[in-house]
Amino acid sequence: MDKNKLILPASIVIGCFILGAFFYVIQSEKQDSIERQQRLTIEANKEVEKGKTELEQKKYISEKKQDCLNIYKIEDGKWNNVDGWDYDDTKDICYIEYKQTPKKTESECDTSYPTKGESGYMNLMDNILCKDGLFRKIF
Repeated sequence: MDKNKLILPASIVIGCFILGAFFYVIQSEKQDSIERQQRLTIEANKEVEKGKTELEQKKYISEKKQDCLNIYKIEDGKWNNVDGWDYDDTKDICYIEYKQTPKKTESECDTSYPTKGESGYMNLMDNILCKDGLFRKIF
């Protein structure tokens, strides 16, 4: 008879333990699901922000190119030696190219824009333009 008295409480304790474990697993799964959804939302927001930033950057570059083209048109109206324009988006600089008259010799170009030494790389484009009979201004 003593065994019968223990079976009911033991069954209740075991049943509570099983229900508690089941409840714990369900709550843990819910929490993991919520965290996954939050992570996905955060990642989606980051992608949207990245897209907005890229779009703003492209819009800025487009506006600067248009400004550079407008400067070219103004300069071309003022001077008869304007040859071309270029916008460097990495440096955010507008270049307007002009024809040199008279054209400098190669030695004069090498003297004016040396391509050797520390400043050589910086002068390389100007040296090449000079040898082609051109020079450029930065706007």
